[in-house]
Amino acid sequence: MLSQAAPAVAANATFGQMTEQVQDVPKVLELLRSQPDHYVVASITGRTFVLALSDLITLPRLRGVEVGDVLELDRVHEVGSRNYTLRAQDPASGRRKAQGGRFPLVLVQQNDGDKTVRVDMVSTDTKNAEPASVTPFSPSWAAQLLPSGLAHVGATLPADVVCVRCVVVEHTKGPLERIVKFKRRKGYRKVITHKQPYTRVRVDALTLGAVDRDR
Repeated sequence: MLSQAAPAVAANATFGQMTEQVQDVPKVLELLRSQPDHYVVASITGRTFVLALSDLITLPRLRGVEVGDVLELDRVHEVGSRNYTLRAQDPASGRRKAQGGRFPLVLVQQNDGDKTVRVDMVSTDTKNAEPASVTPFSPSWAAQLLPSGLAHVGATLPADVVCVRCVVVEHTKGPLERIVKFKRRKGYRKVITHKQPYTRVRVDALTLGAVDRDR
């Protein structure tokens, strides 16, 4: 688990001045709850979606689920509102920890009416961080495309920060596709018809903070 004594403003990612500095996850969640509408960025079946409450998503057929089943997304990269974005961060350099742990979190704050942006590291624990206890970081080139705090690069938020639940609405099929196969000068010609199966799900709940898993 990543822990820091105090937040630090990410290098090369601060423009202008903002007076409020956030130190821990509960404070971040309080700021997010102070604004009415929220969105999340999540990965489902290998694709990344920007989702809000009541959104309808069409996915490749999900096996083993029935209409009415509730699915909880386990790869949520960021959650945000109009002025605040909480994002899991996977920096391009850092120490590695074999057993893993939490990804570091960053809060991106943006003012209305101007281009003032501030990126703060958010402490996920109150204890001082040990050098060997830092979450393993990604050495991938993608993590270097944007300044620290502005790209998630596959890192995920923990379940006690945000919980997104979806309801399976229907299993359906796409339009009829005709595939023609033939061999020149062989007299071979074959027409194959196919309808791609899909599953449609609806975002039913977007909860900030820990939720009761027994409900």
